[in-house]
Amino acid sequence: MNFTDTLKSVDLVLSTGEVPLIVGESGIGKTALAKEIAQENHWSLIVINGNLLKEGEIGGLPTIESYAGINHKADPIEKKATVYAVHHKLREIDEEISQGKTVLLFIDEINRCEHTVQQELMNLILNREINGYQLPDGVKILAAMNPSSKYGSDFDYQVVDMDAAQENRFVWLYMEPDYNQWIDWAIESGIELKVTEFISTFPDYLHKINEDDLRATPRSYERISSSYKLYKEKKDSIPRSVFLNVVKGNVGRLIAEEFVSFVESDYPSLISYEDVFSGNSLNDSMGERVNSESHTRLYLSARNILKNLEANILNDRDNSSFYINKLIEFLQLYPVDLKIGIMKDIKNSYPEVYKLAIENEAFIESYFESYRLIR
Repeated sequence: MNFTDTLKSVDLVLSTGEVPLIVGESGIGKTALAKEIAQENHWSLIVINGNLLKEGEIGGLPTIESYAGINHKADPIEKKATVYAVHHKLREIDEEISQGKTVLLFIDEINRCEHTVQQELMNLILNREINGYQLPDGVKILAAMNPSSKYGSDFDYQVVDMDAAQENRFVWLYMEPDYNQWIDWAIESGIELKVTEFISTFPDYLHKINEDDLRATPRSYERISSSYKLYKEKKDSIPRSVFLNVVKGNVGRLIAEEFVSFVESDYPSLISYEDVFSGNSLNDSMGERVNSESHTRLYLSARNILKNLEANILNDRDNSSFYINKLIEFLQLYPVDLKIGIMKDIKNSYPEVYKLAIENEAFIESYFESYRLIR
């Protein structure tokens, strides 16, 4: 499943009181998904990374506590009991619950930890208790792990597999990368445009296993974006070789060399908002430009254009008819299946554009005509 479908599936499973288990490769966006679902539901997010825990840590270290008791003769005596300190993550849960909040407890890397740690986490997940600490009712649990070769594919992760009884206690959700959804996220998150253009041009590089080298993941490009921004600002003081080495450290040698060459080359720029709306009619060459582009680059162009259009309509309502008519003229050049997808995006993500589009007869006619063509 892609990011959106996985998020909706997690939301559904949590609403039934069960524990969803996201299975996906490192860097694919499992933590980002947990953050988004917590934000959408106004929950507090507490993250426990199983890979960072040592044996006995989550259960708390044992201490001795005195209490008053009686002996066999009913004489009062002081007795000793073993109690366990509460781990700081569990204390964070208590603090959030005490403020009347619902908590999403995200337990990541559940199969990348020591076997004893995994058993402790399983007790917390499945029994909602560990060493006398009871999870409050207002805590929802989401777990995640990396894929294992046990389940039919050849993955290069060192993992601790669960037994059949443990596996049966989760709802398993398999998450895979989707470059179109990553592009949507990148636009909204302010990822450098050149990085987004690179993925739109080479979508297979978003999640790429490089033999005998580092693998590229969606998380890799988030880091590259930060580095590229600084590199642009300090190009006079940061040598190209230094920047290349940093990119290599994120995605491996081959992709790094392609990325640096891409940002330095005269690779055709994306069709921009200005290209579409600068004149009274589209440039005669626009059709050729659209036909020469890949679906992914056209999708990225449309998303960037719609983001600008949404803002401009708010500031210039007197010319709203001009904007919508030019948008329809531009979208008519797109492949039919891609045009339908973008029109759906307008409804879901661009309310100001949609308000005007739904009242435009040409837009409605174009939408239904496109549907007829793909049937």
